Amino acid sequence: MNLRTDKASVDTQKSWNDVIGQFDIHPYVRMDSPPSPTRTAKRKKIHANKKQKQPKTPIIPSPSWLTRGFLVATCFATLGNIPFQSSIALQNTVETSNFAIAIDATTTELKKTSTNPEISLAASTAFPLDPAFQSLSLPTRAIETYIGHQVIDTNSKWASYTVKSYDNPANILHKVGLSRSVETLLRDNKIKTVLKQLKRDNIVRARSVNGKLVELLLATSYKKAYTVKPSSDGFEGIWEGKWTDTVFEIRQARSSFVIRNGLFFDGKKAGVPGKTIRQIIKVFDWDIDFAHDIRVGDRVTLVYEEVFHDGDKVGSQNLLAAEFINKNKEFRTVRFTRKDGKSDFFTPEGREMKRAFIRTPVAHARVSSHFNPGRFHPVLHKMRSHKGTDFAARRGTPIMATGNGTVKFIGRKGGYGKVIILTHREGYETRYGHMSKYKSNLKQGAKVYQGDIIGYVGSTGLATGPHCHYEFRKNSIPANPMTVKLPNSMSLTPTELASFRAKAINLVLQLNVLHRFAASNVNINSGTGG
Repeated sequence: MNLRTDKASVDTQKSWNDVIGQFDIHPYVRMDSPPSPTRTAKRKKIHANKKQKQPKTPIIPSPSWLTRGFLVATCFATLGNIPFQSSIALQNTVETSNFAIAIDATTTELKKTSTNPEISLAASTAFPLDPAFQSLSLPTRAIETYIGHQVIDTNSKWASYTVKSYDNPANILHKVGLSRSVETLLRDNKIKTVLKQLKRDNIVRARSVNGKLVELLLATSYKKAYTVKPSSDGFEGIWEGKWTDTVFEIRQARSSFVIRNGLFFDGKKAGVPGKTIRQIIKVFDWDIDFAHDIRVGDRVTLVYEEVFHDGDKVGSQNLLAAEFINKNKEFRTVRFTRKDGKSDFFTPEGREMKRAFIRTPVAHARVSSHFNPGRFHPVLHKMRSHKGTDFAARRGTPIMATGNGTVKFIGRKGGYGKVIILTHREGYETRYGHMSKYKSNLKQGAKVYQGDIIGYVGSTGLATGPHCHYEFRKNSIPANPMTVKLPNSMSLTPTELASFRAKAINLVLQLNVLHRFAASNVNINSGTGG
């Protein structure tokens, strides 16, 4: 029993050794380690025994041999694609090393800094590199926009001040940090004169380096400014100045916000200037009662102008287009400038936003006598038709044109005294009597617009005291100015309408896009878009 078992064990061992000898491998020996003399002798002995005891049979390679052959072939193919220089570098850089880059004008040199001898690899580059290159850093100057102007500079070195009605020249200079230069600046008569010409909301800007003035900007408007710099001769306290009209840059801004706490509060929160909010109220006041009609959830969308100087936002200018959704009712307006340079607001269809006429030609005046066809005349002491309305006011109070029109007559005319007669479109006519004087340079044939001052209250002609006699006529027939049904608005002429459509199409398209954002409750501010 034991003999059989031992014999079977020996046969099994011989079979396993035969496999090992056939493939010349050992399960516990690395493939790359050299065979020992003892193992070689044993393998020869096994092969000799095999030749004596077993018949010759053909040896068929096992799948493992084919796999190993395929892997070896693949490795040789892969290594054949590696550049020779790369293989040398890999053989010589086994341990981890730190590298420093030294750059000249045409060559990139890679130096190895380790305990081993230095290895230098040089490779030509296709472009010259800056020898002072150390590391990338953020720019200290604002980037440029697609039209070549700077965006907002958050690190401005300018000091700005908006002039108030009570300011004087010295106070203005103190406000922009020029306390050390006030005396020398005010010695210059030209600078002093320009400072006195500044009015409310004008912009003053100053740039200083180490406490010394580099440039002073006195802007009497957004189109004209007086710039002051130190004398080129280098004398301290001597200044040079000149007028320029290319100082400011006008950019379009957009905003859309929902009214939740108030028009001014939510508008300011959205970054809309108060000046622009007041323009919105003035434009839509004809259609919306801002004292009673505003509701939570109303939405305002607008396109307006912002004013920039040297990358800084310094103010705002004109409202260009707006949409006001009040109680789910949509109102839109677009600004349009006529050939004569007069700008006004119109619906996208080309009709004026404002009413064709206002009721009263004198602001905050008292009605001293109403329209009355059978009135007893206080001067003539007889019954005489009173074809207009009298507005009593102090002598010299301005009188405004109640609608856009043309001066048909200016001068004295019977009981009217000094009178101006305006003709308007669609057969309307207005008269303004008893004036003390006319506006300077106003002549027959001149165009006037609603709200323009045309003269001043007086008592010329048949009048017992200073007042303005105002008449409103349609096709030469007098009507009561206080009760007559006024036309909603005047439309543009065919020529003006064609020009309006060509110029306003861009603003209308912007409103269409902004309307979609508003419908999706996406707030837009002045930083959105370009």
